[in-house]
Amino acid sequence: MQLVATIIVPVGFDNGPRFGPDGGTEPHYYEVTVGSQSAGLPRDAYQVWSTAHVDVQAHARLQFTRRRLIELCEALVGPAAGTVVERMLADGLLAEFEPGSRTALELLRNYNLHPSAQGMGNSAERPEVFRIGRDGNVLLEVVPDVYSFWCGAFTGSSLWEEVLRYEKELPPDAPLNAEELGHVLSAAVPMIVSSRCGFLEPAG
Repeated sequence: MQLVATIIVPVGFDNGPRFGPDGGTEPHYYEVTVGSQSAGLPRDAYQVWSTAHVDVQAHARLQFTRRRLIELCEALVGPAAGTVVERMLADGLLAEFEPGSRTALELLRNYNLHPSAQGMGNSAERPEVFRIGRDGNVLLEVVPDVYSFWCGAFTGSSLWEEVLRYEKELPPDAPLNAEELGHVLSAAVPMIVSSRCGFLEPAG
């Protein structure tokens, strides 16, 4: 039996560096918006948060774990990388869940997903595949259910609310129930967030 890894994803929207009125060679801090709050991150924390977006392929395969993040960050922030990751998890700038488990559905109840790219629809040649991109470039290809969630999830108070709304609109003989739909969506969240086609924020 193959064990499912607990994976890690970034939370919040990148607002970039903040320099003071005197300019200087280094920003005073880097800003990340999480819900209605803005966090001013020092350089090491921002590097960790930004690095949580890399390796889109590992995110898509649901293999981007805390260990993988720390390995990538050690070259940037040194041996304190693990401590910084722990602090950012405690501060709500990173989140962990196990795909296919109860924690995956908790992710949907605790967060909302906001699109930050362009919906590019499907094509006559491949009507079963929907594309998400930016400036005419395709960044992701997803199944219809994931595309529908990506387009409209931000209108609800949480991703789980969107799952329940979507389930009500399905025909009685639909192959998936709400929980199964939830697992499909939660498995797509890491690749959407890591490719910066969407961002997570706390529900409510």
